[in-house]
Amino acid sequence: MLRLALAALSLSLLFPLTAAAQGVDSPHAGGPDPQLPQPESKADALLGGDLLTSQDSQEVKQRTYATPGLPKKADNFTSYKGEYFSIRLGFVALADYNAFSQDADSEKQVGAQRDQWDTRSLRFLLSGGIGPKSFRTHYYASYSFAGFNEDGKETWSFADLTLTLPSGKLGALTFGKTKEWFVYEMSGDATFLPQVERVLNPFFTSRDIGVVLNNAVFDKRLSYRVGWFNDGWIHGMSAATDSNHVTARVTGLVATNTDGSRYLHLAVDGRYAEALDGTIQLQGRAESNVSSYYVDTGKIPARNQKEVAFESLWTHDGYSINAEYVRSWVDATQVADPSFYGFYVTGSWIITGEHRPYDRNVGYARRPIPRRRLGAVEVVARYSHVDLDDKSVHGGVMDRGTLAVNWYPNRFWKLAVAGGVVNLDRAGLNGLTWIIQPRIQFFY
Repeated sequence: MLRLALAALSLSLLFPLTAAAQGVDSPHAGGPDPQLPQPESKADALLGGDLLTSQDSQEVKQRTYATPGLPKKADNFTSYKGEYFSIRLGFVALADYNAFSQDADSEKQVGAQRDQWDTRSLRFLLSGGIGPKSFRTHYYASYSFAGFNEDGKETWSFADLTLTLPSGKLGALTFGKTKEWFVYEMSGDATFLPQVERVLNPFFTSRDIGVVLNNAVFDKRLSYRVGWFNDGWIHGMSAATDSNHVTARVTGLVATNTDGSRYLHLAVDGRYAEALDGTIQLQGRAESNVSSYYVDTGKIPARNQKEVAFESLWTHDGYSINAEYVRSWVDATQVADPSFYGFYVTGSWIITGEHRPYDRNVGYARRPIPRRRLGAVEVVARYSHVDLDDKSVHGGVMDRGTLAVNWYPNRFWKLAVAGGVVNLDRAGLNGLTWIIQPRIQFFY
């Protein structure tokens, strides 16, 4: 612990620790960076959901690009802001293509993977505030395409449905279906991450019904989120019979400069999840939303699982390194207690010099905003590892290396292509899979 503290102190000396205001438009902005979103209330800022392009700072809204986006007057037709009520309509669309190439061992392990288009996300957003500025309550709903059912029919569901109330010095309380706030990958919205897909999915549940206490203190250099979740309503069960989840995430902005273009973020997360129907199961895909489950523990008879995660994000202008480690301990009932883990390291270089603004309200970095007429270009290198082998459980060990290029032509669009190779050690075989993943993303 002493070495860790000394390392953090020495790193903090790399940057000035001042946080002078840079003329941001809203007191609820998550720091001095003039590019940060401008939520209208404390409850809005601490919710941590999709902060829409309408909330970009005035400096960002004045930028013009050579590529078509949306007319500046579009906000006039999709939003209304009054003294006691506001409403805003938004839209997110992510479309991917996944092309696979496998060796013989890989096909034996997971079957032949099918090249295909994927509507990764198609989401309609509704957000706003109710009440006076002194006690502005925020509401947020996202209605999403959830794929096709067994009959080939489209299915839709609410990904988010929340009400966030300001709670004085405690921060804000969020009620409803929301994120569990465990690990950086899940806390950061998918549209803001440099990589195409997450890898730590075996260790978290993305969304549940519950209540979360959110806050940012010490000049918003420390944030915390503590939540209790129970989705018995979703499973058609009573809250007493469904599993309870408890999560906690504490982030610290250890170092930063005055405009937020250079910073060091560290965080620790904890999670406790009861077994559902007496079992725990961890499973993960090959960083592809349409691949088979490459690692899978199967259903382990158990009482619960306990997890801890450590996050880090270092940014120096256009350069950044994001690393994370998760460990899970399963309290099994019929076998020796197994332990599983996963980690990744992601390096990013925005060639055109932009950076991801760090939002102190929620403790993660948002999307880069292009400064040039032709947009921003980013190259990404990533290595990830998930190990679900321990004791008598043989869920597999998966490694993936990825290279990607992202282009942000303006503040609404992102075009990306990623190429990766996956090595899977499972069932006595070592299989290789090569994946090419182009993406088209629109965010409003």
